[in-house]
Amino acid sequence: MVYGGYLSSWQLLTQPSGILWAVVGLIALIGLLASAYEKIFSPGVRRTISRNAPLVSALIALLGVLIAQVVNAHLTRTTQENQQLLDQEARQNSELQSYLSTLGELPTNPDPAADTSAQAQTLTVLPHLDPEQKRTVMQFLYQADLINKDNPRISLFYADLSDADLKGTDAQENKFVLDNAYLRGVNLGDADLEYISMNGVNLHPARLVNTNLSNADLSDADLVHAYLANVDLSGATLSGADVSGVDLRTARGLTQEQIDEAKGDERTLLPDDLQRPENWS
Repeated sequence: MVYGGYLSSWQLLTQPSGILWAVVGLIALIGLLASAYEKIFSPGVRRTISRNAPLVSALIALLGVLIAQVVNAHLTRTTQENQQLLDQEARQNSELQSYLSTLGELPTNPDPAADTSAQAQTLTVLPHLDPEQKRTVMQFLYQADLINKDNPRISLFYADLSDADLKGTDAQENKFVLDNAYLRGVNLGDADLEYISMNGVNLHPARLVNTNLSNADLSDADLVHAYLANVDLSGATLSGADVSGVDLRTARGLTQEQIDEAKGDERTLLPDDLQRPENWS
């Protein structure tokens, strides 16, 4: 732990602000020593410094070289990290554009071979995308009617939608819905679905861990056997939602009113402060 503390201090020192303050502090220290030279050092020490002036100068020069090396190393590392981020972003954009172009060429009517290929590409590309790009993919699939639960052409079972930004509105107040979508078995861990409309969505048996579903519309959603852990359901609409076999004990923001409007069974587990509705089987 002590080592970790020193490492954190070193990382802090090598940040741009840390380097700046280190240089300022060094200059201030040299100025202080120069201005208070006679007060700080005794005559004997001053004579020793004078006799070893070349050595003192060499040490000061060495310190300057070390500081320059630290600064150069930090700038090099920062440049490399920034370039890696730019390369990653360019690679993600290229993969996304190639994927969207391929799906844009799908036949209008269902084609088993083409649909299977598109499904494989979807499952492959999603893990490499950032939250906003995953939103773009889902918006495309939904608007192209490829994930309609009544006739899904692409299955997203095991699809990696973790950390996805699927909020009901974006910064430009554009609406985003996934009503009646076929999302069976998807991974929505840490995804943000605040205010999204998912009326009638099939989420059986999706993985929702640390997922933000606050104020989401889950009316008539199929959540049978979905894995919900530490999910935020504050203000969510659960009217007609089927939570049979779901463990809701760690759900946050869940109220009795929401539970009364949902459908469940004897396998549904509730927080201690909520009562099982009498009409649940």
